[in-house]
Amino acid sequence: MIRFIPFLVLVSLLAVGAVAEDADLAPSISAGELHDRREAGTAPVTIDVRTAEEYASGHIPGAVNIPFDEVAERIGEIDAPHGVALYCMVGPRARKGETALRAAGVEKVFHLEGGMAAWKEAGLPIDGPK
Repeated sequence: MIRFIPFLVLVSLLAVGAVAEDADLAPSISAGELHDRREAGTAPVTIDVRTAEEYASGHIPGAVNIPFDEVAERIGEIDAPHGVALYCMVGPRARKGETALRAAGVEKVFHLEGGMAAWKEAGLPIDGPK
C-alpha cells in the first residue's frame, strides 16, 4: 500500500499538469461557426498550415497557406483584426502553429475544430480539387 500512494500522487500531479497545459490551448471554433463568421465578414483570417501540395489539393476558400513551421516568422504578412484561425487536416499541426503565434504575442488565435476533415464533412465550400 505504501508504494501505491506515491503512484497516486504522481498521477494527480500529471493530471493537474494536463489541465494547465489545456488552458494554454487556443479556443476552438467549429467549421459552421467559422463559415458563418466568414459570411458575416467578422471571421478571423484563416490560415491553412498544411504543405503547399496539401493546400493545392483543396482548401477553405480565401485561406492563406503558411506551413506550420513558418507561421511565427510570417504572421507580420497578415492583417488580422478579427484574429487568426488555423487548420490542418485534423489538428496537430495547427496546434503547433497556434503555439508559435501565442508565443509571439498574438492574442486572438482560434483552432478550427476537426480541421479540414470537419470542414469537408460539414459540406462547406472548398477551393481546388475536392
